[in-house]
Amino acid sequence: MNFKFFFIILITLLFSGINTSFSKDASHAKSQTKLEKSEIKTEHLVETKILYDEIYGIDISEGHYKVSVEILMIWEDKKTSDFLANFGDEIIHGPKLNKYLEKIWYPEFFVSNAENPRTTHYKTLDVYKGKFELFERFEADLSIDAEMPRYPFGNLDLFLDIASFSGNKSKMVFYPSSIEIGHHDAHHKIVKGNWKVTKTLLEEQGRTSLNHGGKEKFSYLISHVNVEHGFIDSVQKILFPIFAIVFLSLLLNHFYPSGNYDIFNWRIGGQLTLFLTVPALKFSLGGSLPSTHYLNFTDGLFIWATFVVTFNLMIGIISHYKIAEEGGNTNRGLEKIARTASPLFAFGAFAVLYLYIFKDVVPH
Repeated sequence: MNFKFFFIILITLLFSGINTSFSKDASHAKSQTKLEKSEIKTEHLVETKILYDEIYGIDISEGHYKVSVEILMIWEDKKTSDFLANFGDEIIHGPKLNKYLEKIWYPEFFVSNAENPRTTHYKTLDVYKGKFELFERFEADLSIDAEMPRYPFGNLDLFLDIASFSGNKSKMVFYPSSIEIGHHDAHHKIVKGNWKVTKTLLEEQGRTSLNHGGKEKFSYLISHVNVEHGFIDSVQKILFPIFAIVFLSLLLNHFYPSGNYDIFNWRIGGQLTLFLTVPALKFSLGGSLPSTHYLNFTDGLFIWATFVVTFNLMIGIISHYKIAEEGGNTNRGLEKIARTASPLFAFGAFAVLYLYIFKDVVPH
């Protein structure tokens, strides 16, 4: 068997999984549809824009992240003339805003996937082009379904659920206008840590509530920010060390056959060193790797490396035993089998783990 052939197959299989994740997510985004304003029947159609000032503290292990968000809600109302008569072009805030909001209807909401009530930094109200514009900047600690089986590859959906409670869908409906990641003139990194945004989506859904007998639907505005882990960081911390361990283990098994000379420090001692290197590497990355209740791709790579090194270590031990007990002729046959079995086992173990981890992956 050609040693290079198996190693090329392993690399190809690895990167085919990465490309698959992107194509699935892209097709999912195209399936989303958006209704025209004229097709929505409600008393108040609230056009909504969302801008993320910061996304930070992404924790896959605990399933949460933190955001600093700006939201702008725009709607038509007959009382805009009253506002202009009292305040003109002024943007009101603070006690003046709170007092005026008691006199009019306005969209009220809560963040349904927040672990605690949102912290509002400030809120303003004005009239622009004949419509009310209610602006708010807030922070929230959000919980998410942080399943990322392809980690460190694949996408993670950082979603934000904004739920209205100032009327059911006949009273008000969110109309998703736009979603932005940072101001165009911002000079700081919006997504903190080793993550980058791949795509965004803003959509509206109607969901039932316990209010009004649990039959009426309320409008939910759902923001999706899909992020992926930095590729270079993944290569230098995870992929390169693990593949180097497996490659060295296969080299030791292939190019250092057992004989009457003292090479057992390479054949057995070398494999034993690599065997101890695997848990040492995982321990050193402990703070960087997520602790998940499922087997992710990184866990699978460490299991695979352990299997391959253990298999080659067992071959070295058996070869040593055969020389001591039965002589070199018998051992030559074992060496030929080992040179074929070792890469076959490495490829087979990788394929099994790969299929097990990726078989039930559902795109976000």
